Amino acid sequence: MGHSSDARSTRPEAPPRHISREMALGFGTVSLVALATCGLLLLLIRQVSALVTGMTAEETAIRQGSALARAVREQYIHLARASVEGDARHLEHFRHWQAEVREALTKLLPFVPAAEGWRVPALGQTLEALGNEVPPEGTRQVPGTLAASHPAIARLADEASAQADALAEAVASRMAHSHVLATQATQLGLLYGGLGAFVIVGLSVGFTLRLRHSVLKPLGALTAAAQRFGSGAFEARVGAVGRGELRALSQAFDRMAEELAERQRRVVHNERMAAIGHLAAGVAHELNNPIGIIRGYLKTMEAKEDPETLEEELRILDEEAGHCQRIAEDLLAYARPAELRCEPLRMKAFVEETLRRFAESPDGRGRPVVAELQDGTLLADPTRLRQVLLNLVANAAQVSPPGVPVTVRGEDQGETYRLEVIDRGPGIALEDQGRIFEPFFTKRRGGSGLGLSVCLGIVQAHGGRVQVVSREGEGSRFEVVLPKHAAAGGLS
Repeated sequence: MGHSSDARSTRPEAPPRHISREMALGFGTVSLVALATCGLLLLLIRQVSALVTGMTAEETAIRQGSALARAVREQYIHLARASVEGDARHLEHFRHWQAEVREALTKLLPFVPAAEGWRVPALGQTLEALGNEVPPEGTRQVPGTLAASHPAIARLADEASAQADALAEAVASRMAHSHVLATQATQLGLLYGGLGAFVIVGLSVGFTLRLRHSVLKPLGALTAAAQRFGSGAFEARVGAVGRGELRALSQAFDRMAEELAERQRRVVHNERMAAIGHLAAGVAHELNNPIGIIRGYLKTMEAKEDPETLEEELRILDEEAGHCQRIAEDLLAYARPAELRCEPLRMKAFVEETLRRFAESPDGRGRPVVAELQDGTLLADPTRLRQVLLNLVANAAQVSPPGVPVTVRGEDQGETYRLEVIDRGPGIALEDQGRIFEPFFTKRRGGSGLGLSVCLGIVQAHGGRVQVVSREGEGSRFEVVLPKHAAAGGLS
């Protein structure tokens, strides 16, 4: 139980879900507005559809109202012709239109507005009274009877026509009202649709800008921090950026930078300790041989020895002591930061002077050197550059067969100047070519293994590069390429 509670206590707290809430709020609000707008538009469409359907039925009612008014007038027309012409056949037409009136009135009745419903029984009573004025079938004195009733028939016909016209107008006005409602509903739908679209677009833009401020800006800061961390600037910090998840992420970035910086410090410390150990082992190994020889001779030397033997032993002791001194000097040159004191050098004259000094030195006596030089001006430290050239020429002379010259070439390449030192010695094994610039690496007795390492550091301090091209049995070529405008710096 104790372990599980400890695990829960060390578990990192979940970051507040600020961004997810903002996104949910934004999308939820836009969705609700869109749904409300769509629902309202559907209701309006349903209303317009119902009104259009009602208007279709009312159109039929209008036709029935027109038919009713026409039938009422046809009744009177045939009664009037029967009265004037004295033709009883018109009464048959009257009775036909009387049936048409009843049928039209029956069909019109469902469409009559409630406010105008009283006109239906009134029209029925008027039509009944009009029918009572007509003599029954079989009456012979039709003209005289109709002539006597004509004033009443005309009055009743006018009343019936007026009531029929009023019913037709009521039905037509109902349809006109439905048309107005349908038009208003359509306009309202367009208004609500446009307003809803405007609100949706406005909300979308607003939430997008808000998310851009709360998400994209912090992400830009996190991206810049990641790029700084990638370049090794672990001292940079993101700080409190954004809110919620992004703030938790920025804090995680800062913790990661602290951990990486600490690990980098540990790695650098370990590398330094390893380098010191490697350096100490190399120094101990290089010094062990001459010191062992010196101690051996010191133990065997006796005062009673003849002068010639004693002189030879002292000479050997001096050589081994000199070897120790060279190791110490090379070690100081390798480990000590050196400042470059650059000045313009005419390379042809500089190289020729350096080769002349080499020829006068103990390493260069009896060792021919051929120079193939182009002139060019180079900004460099003459002392350091001469040290590089003398070291390379001395190495080449030591491995070259007796009497075989070492070739030194100089070529002006525009922005750079290239020096080549070529020997005809045994060459360098392929597996050793990648290690010859390492400290204390040497296959030659008497060497410290630091000369080429020092050369490499000096060339790199000038902003240049050095490389070797070699084949076993065919000799080696060391190439040094230096920029003409190297900035003064130090060796690390």
